[in-house]
Amino acid sequence: MNSPTFALAGLSALALLAACGKSDDAGNGTAISIQGKTDKGQNASASADADGRVNINLPGFKADVNLPKIALDADNMDIGGVKLYPGSKVTAVNILGDGEAAGDQDKVTIVFDAPADAATLKTWFTEKMSAENFTLAASANGLSGKTDDGEPFTLDFGAGAAGHTTGTFTISG
Repeated sequence: MNSPTFALAGLSALALLAACGKSDDAGNGTAISIQGKTDKGQNASASADADGRVNINLPGFKADVNLPKIALDADNMDIGGVKLYPGSKVTAVNILGDGEAAGDQDKVTIVFDAPADAATLKTWFTEKMSAENFTLAASANGLSGKTDDGEPFTLDFGAGAAGHTTGTFTISG
Protein backbone atom coordinates (compact mmCIF):
# COMPACT_ATOMS: atom_id res chain seq x y z
CA MET A 1 0.00 0.00 0.00
CA ASN A 2 1.26 3.46 -0.89
CA SER A 3 1.88 5.59 2.21
CA PRO A 4 1.46 9.11 0.85
CA THR A 5 2.38 12.18 2.81
CA PHE A 6 -1.14 13.47 2.18
CA ALA A 7 -2.66 10.48 3.95
CA LEU A 8 -0.92 11.26 7.21
CA ALA A 9 -1.64 14.98 6.93
CA GLY A 10 -5.31 14.46 6.04
CA LEU A 11 -5.97 11.87 8.70
CA SER A 12 -4.10 13.92 11.29
CA ALA A 13 -6.12 17.01 10.39
CA LEU A 14 -9.43 15.15 10.75
CA ALA A 15 -8.32 13.64 14.08
CA LEU A 16 -7.25 17.04 15.44
CA LEU A 17 -10.46 18.67 14.29
CA ALA A 18 -12.49 15.87 15.86
CA ALA A 19 -10.78 16.57 19.17
CA CYS A 20 -11.58 20.30 18.91
CA GLY A 21 -15.32 20.20 19.27
CA LYS A 22 -18.36 18.08 19.75
CA SER A 23 -21.77 18.46 18.22
CA ASP A 24 -23.76 21.30 19.79
CA ASP A 25 -27.08 20.76 21.53
CA ALA A 26 -28.98 21.27 18.27
CA GLY A 27 -26.95 18.47 16.67
CA ASN A 28 -25.22 20.76 14.18
CA GLY A 29 -21.82 19.59 13.01
CA THR A 30 -19.14 21.11 10.80
CA ALA A 31 -18.47 19.76 7.30
CA ILE A 32 -14.75 19.29 6.63
CA SER A 33 -13.09 18.44 3.34
CA ILE A 34 -9.42 17.93 2.53
CA GLN A 35 -8.26 17.37 -1.05
CA GLY A 36 -4.73 17.03 -2.31
CA LYS A 37 -2.15 14.94 -4.04
CA THR A 38 0.11 12.20 -2.76
CA ASP A 39 3.87 12.42 -3.01
CA LYS A 40 3.44 10.58 -6.34
CA GLY A 41 0.89 13.07 -7.71
CA GLN A 42 -2.18 10.88 -7.19
CA ASN A 43 -5.47 12.38 -6.02
CA ALA A 44 -6.30 11.89 -2.35
CA SER A 45 -9.15 13.15 -0.18
CA ALA A 46 -10.64 12.97 3.28
CA SER A 47 -13.94 14.47 4.41
CA ALA A 48 -16.36 14.54 7.31
CA ASP A 49 -19.90 15.73 6.76
CA ALA A 50 -22.02 17.64 9.29
CA ASP A 51 -23.54 14.34 10.48
CA GLY A 52 -20.18 12.70 11.31
CA ARG A 53 -19.79 10.48 8.24
CA VAL A 54 -16.08 10.32 7.38
CA ASN A 55 -14.90 9.31 3.93
CA ILE A 56 -11.24 8.68 3.12
CA ASN A 57 -10.15 8.05 -0.46
CA LEU A 58 -6.43 7.39 -0.91
CA PRO A 59 -4.52 5.30 -3.44
CA GLY A 60 -4.74 1.78 -2.05
CA PHE A 61 -7.03 2.70 0.85
CA LYS A 62 -10.68 3.69 1.11
CA ALA A 63 -12.85 4.05 4.20
CA ASP A 64 -16.36 5.24 4.96
CA VAL A 65 -17.12 5.36 8.70
CA ASN A 66 -19.35 7.18 11.15
CA LEU A 67 -17.72 9.17 13.94
CA PRO A 68 -19.18 11.62 16.44
CA LYS A 69 -20.12 14.91 14.81
CA ILE A 70 -17.49 17.63 14.85
CA ALA A 71 -18.78 21.12 15.74
CA LEU A 72 -16.30 23.97 15.51
CA ASP A 73 -16.91 27.49 16.73
CA ALA A 74 -15.09 30.80 17.23
CA ASP A 75 -12.90 29.31 19.98
CA ASN A 76 -11.57 26.60 17.64
CA MET A 77 -10.38 28.93 14.87
CA ASP A 78 -7.26 31.08 15.10
CA ILE A 79 -5.99 32.68 11.91
CA GLY A 80 -2.77 34.56 12.56
CA GLY A 81 -3.90 35.40 16.09
CA VAL A 82 -7.42 36.40 15.01
CA LYS A 83 -10.38 34.37 16.26
CA LEU A 84 -13.76 34.37 14.57
CA TYR A 85 -16.39 36.81 15.82
CA PRO A 86 -17.67 35.70 19.27
CA GLY A 87 -20.59 33.28 19.05
CA SER A 88 -19.76 32.25 15.47
CA LYS A 89 -20.30 28.64 14.39
CA VAL A 90 -18.12 27.10 11.68
CA THR A 91 -20.30 25.39 9.08
CA ALA A 92 -17.56 24.20 6.70
CA VAL A 93 -13.78 23.90 6.40
CA ASN A 94 -12.33 23.08 2.98
CA ILE A 95 -8.62 22.47 2.47
CA LEU A 96 -7.13 22.09 -0.99
CA GLY A 97 -3.46 21.20 -1.37
CA ASP A 98 -1.81 20.49 -4.67
CA GLY A 99 1.48 19.31 -3.14
CA GLU A 100 3.50 21.63 -5.38
CA ALA A 101 5.63 24.54 -4.23
CA ALA A 102 5.86 26.24 -7.63
CA GLY A 103 2.61 27.85 -8.76
CA ASP A 104 1.08 26.77 -5.48
CA GLN A 105 -2.71 26.39 -5.61
CA ASP A 106 -3.20 25.55 -1.92
CA LYS A 107 -6.29 27.11 -0.38
CA VAL A 108 -8.15 26.98 2.92
CA THR A 109 -11.76 28.16 3.10
CA ILE A 110 -13.64 28.56 6.37
CA VAL A 111 -17.39 29.26 6.19
CA PHE A 112 -19.06 30.48 9.37
CA ASP A 113 -22.35 31.78 10.71
CA ALA A 114 -21.94 34.90 12.87
CA PRO A 115 -24.59 36.43 15.17
CA ALA A 116 -24.08 39.98 13.86
CA ASP A 117 -24.66 42.08 10.75
CA ALA A 118 -22.03 42.49 8.03
CA ALA A 119 -21.12 46.07 9.04
CA THR A 120 -20.42 44.97 12.62
CA LEU A 121 -18.28 42.07 11.41
CA LYS A 122 -16.32 44.25 8.99
CA THR A 123 -15.48 46.72 11.77
CA TRP A 124 -14.65 43.96 14.26
CA PHE A 125 -12.37 42.03 11.86
CA THR A 126 -10.65 45.25 10.70
CA GLU A 127 -9.74 46.05 14.31
CA LYS A 128 -8.59 42.51 15.18
CA MET A 129 -6.64 41.95 11.95
CA SER A 130 -4.94 45.34 12.12
CA ALA A 131 -3.79 44.52 15.66
CA GLU A 132 -2.18 41.31 14.29
CA ASN A 133 -0.35 43.09 11.43
CA PHE A 134 -2.60 41.95 8.58
CA THR A 135 -2.52 44.12 5.46
CA LEU A 136 -6.13 45.13 4.80
CA ALA A 137 -8.27 46.65 2.08
CA ALA A 138 -12.03 47.06 2.21
CA SER A 139 -14.03 45.41 -0.55
CA ALA A 140 -17.70 45.67 -1.45
CA ASN A 141 -18.51 42.43 0.41
CA GLY A 142 -15.88 42.45 3.17
CA LEU A 143 -12.10 42.61 3.40
CA SER A 144 -9.07 41.39 1.50
CA GLY A 145 -5.32 41.59 1.97
CA LYS A 146 -2.50 39.55 3.45
CA THR A 147 -2.18 37.73 6.75
CA ASP A 148 0.66 38.47 9.17
CA ASP A 149 2.60 35.72 7.31
CA GLY A 150 2.02 37.37 3.92
CA GLU A 151 -0.63 34.88 2.72
CA PRO A 152 -3.32 36.47 0.52
CA PHE A 153 -6.85 36.28 1.90
CA THR A 154 -10.41 37.38 1.30
CA LEU A 155 -13.16 37.66 3.89
CA ASP A 156 -16.63 38.01 2.39
CA PHE A 157 -19.89 38.59 4.23
CA GLY A 158 -23.35 37.61 3.01
CA ALA A 159 -26.84 37.62 4.48
CA GLY A 160 -27.55 34.71 6.80
CA ALA A 161 -30.70 33.51 8.52
CA ALA A 162 -32.37 35.32 11.42
CA GLY A 163 -30.25 38.47 11.23
CA HIS A 164 -26.98 36.53 11.18
CA THR A 165 -24.21 36.87 8.59
CA THR A 166 -22.50 34.12 6.64
CA GLY A 167 -18.77 34.73 6.46
CA THR A 168 -16.37 33.08 4.01
CA PHE A 169 -12.69 33.37 4.89
CA THR A 170 -10.34 32.14 2.13
CA ILE A 171 -6.55 31.99 2.44
CA SER A 172 -4.53 31.17 -0.68
CA GLY A 173 -0.93 30.33 -1.10
